[in-house]
Amino acid sequence: MQGIIDHMYLKKLLDEKKKHDTGRVMDVLPFLTKRPQNINTQFHKMIGEYVRYITGISVDEKAISSDLLEYETEKNILSKHIASKIEFEDDESRYDFVRFIDEYLFKQERMNTIHPYLFNFIPIDKKFTNEFGKFAGFLQDVLLQKDSKITHFFIDKEANDILTELVITNLDILTKNNNRENSQKKGYQPLLNYISELYKEDLLFLTKHKEYFIQAFPMITNHYAFMYTCQLLWNLEQYERGHMNVVYPFYYAFEWESITKRRKAAHPMMGYKFIQERAENLFPHIHTLSQLSHNKLNERYLESEPWAVMSYYEIFQKVSAKGEAYTNQFVKEANAWISEYCSYPWIKVSRPPETDTLKETLRSLFKCVKEGTSSTVAAKYGKNIEDLGAAMFLKRRGNIGYIFNLKHDFILLLVAVSVKEERIPLNQLYYELEKRGIALDYYSRKELVNLLDSHNILDKKSDSGDAQYVKPIL
Repeated sequence: MQGIIDHMYLKKLLDEKKKHDTGRVMDVLPFLTKRPQNINTQFHKMIGEYVRYITGISVDEKAISSDLLEYETEKNILSKHIASKIEFEDDESRYDFVRFIDEYLFKQERMNTIHPYLFNFIPIDKKFTNEFGKFAGFLQDVLLQKDSKITHFFIDKEANDILTELVITNLDILTKNNNRENSQKKGYQPLLNYISELYKEDLLFLTKHKEYFIQAFPMITNHYAFMYTCQLLWNLEQYERGHMNVVYPFYYAFEWESITKRRKAAHPMMGYKFIQERAENLFPHIHTLSQLSHNKLNERYLESEPWAVMSYYEIFQKVSAKGEAYTNQFVKEANAWISEYCSYPWIKVSRPPETDTLKETLRSLFKCVKEGTSSTVAAKYGKNIEDLGAAMFLKRRGNIGYIFNLKHDFILLLVAVSVKEERIPLNQLYYELEKRGIALDYYSRKELVNLLDSHNILDKKSDSGDAQYVKPIL
């Protein structure tokens, strides 16, 4: 028995690239090691690129000036384009109409998406095209996975008022179909399908409430993207015990609460500290798995690229299922690869002792890849998690540092998608929140009860969680 791991390909890859590369397997995350932080500050603009990935629509640059990307009062190209399709009595009326559309569509330098179709027209600066394109492709591949119902929702142009219909009708001629399939070489592999299914379930519910959807869509997408990365890191840190099909709820606290180090949200294993202290492991984990995934047990082995990334759990289960002799052979080959990997002068890693078990081997290769990765690269790559959550879901609390944070609008959104159309017991709401990655300790649960009560959406039969019911919000 020989050749389970494609040792020769991995060696050739390192010889040619002289850096860590995922090779034949798909990408896992769209993170960059340059850490430009644009996702943190401009997530709402990336949403436009995301929707264009969903619908396959793009703005025809030949039909509209690039000045569109810069907001200028009274001189917006879209507003002038819409006005050009209407007959006015005089130039002053046309001028007033352009000013009105400017204010109506481009208030505070961001597009006012008065209709879901208009998400297709949210512009981005050219300098962010590559970065936002990667992230939008990631959201499409990993979270939405080309759901036809959501695609139809963003293509549908039906409007309930004349002004919205006027805007949509006159923007429609600026669109063209864009084949995204060819623009992405590899795409991104979904590893946490449970999260994807929950995201789609929540989105489909929100589409029944169009006006609220427009407000909630960027926020809930940001949450699921942030949650996905946190849950991915948590699973990877469990190695062969990381099943990738269970959500580990981290403890959050409301932004108006006072926090002490004794609170679970500040706990090193239960709160954001777990993510913060291990974020630098994300890059070496991904490249450890990309190396190990070049093996004969990969479902796409010898098929056309890209291949799937195998998790530690999948590798462990498939190798172990082949029996003791096969497992020993895999460990032997992995040890040989570890020795080869450590021999590269640009990696500069001391060769570790050979391992005897599969569990030890997985950890040994990870340690070598981590040691062979620039600490600066690993740190910057891991900090992308923080950038993704900083604007909405993290808050610095003095010497405690960052903790997971719940803002007022966001918790109401979570309650809306958790309760949906029928009232549920309060205890079930806690369970629904935990499914979405959010746990609350005793003090935060009291805050939530007070919040629900203040919004008159709590039926209180007694103080028991099973005797209190949360009513639908939407």
